Amino acid sequence: MRYQNISPLLITLFLFPRLAFSFDAQVHMVNFPQEQEAKVHLAVDLIKKVVTSPEFKERIISHTFEGKKGFVDSKGLTNEEIYQLIIDGSETLKPGKNGRMDVELELYEHPSKTIGYTYPHTSRIWMNTKYFNKYSPVQVADNLFHEWLHKLGFDHAIKYTKSRNYSVPYAIGYLVEELATKYYR
Repeated sequence: MRYQNISPLLITLFLFPRLAFSFDAQVHMVNFPQEQEAKVHLAVDLIKKVVTSPEFKERIISHTFEGKKGFVDSKGLTNEEIYQLIIDGSETLKPGKNGRMDVELELYEHPSKTIGYTYPHTSRIWMNTKYFNKYSPVQVADNLFHEWLHKLGFDHAIKYTKSRNYSVPYAIGYLVEELATKYYR
């Protein structure tokens, strides 16, 4: 009871990692018309708002799969370690805690069902204009964050399985989309 008069802001400052407040993004765009660049900037702003929110941290830390705390395809990391890796911004190709999402984006056009993709040996993420053009910034934020989680070393099943939506890239990408809707008007 002696702490009941402490403001929620002070509690958040105490419980939140320092890098969480300054999470940033460095995004280089290739083959993007100005209108599409604006959509990416909106998506990145939404991502930064989501990642710096206490709800994002709480939802990742409390995530469960089949009644157990954790994610599918988590590289053996705990939920807390996954959250910290995100906050640290330590990509596989750019290890180190810079608190930033570092990516290069390129638009491509293909009639496939693939929304976007990346490879482990590059910082580039390819985004299919078939989806990008009709997606809202909230949906772009989901896809961008999903692909960036691959840059942190997380993977998922290539073909659909019942558990794939609980993998780190899918589950957290969906979470980003859900929380971003609160910030997008």
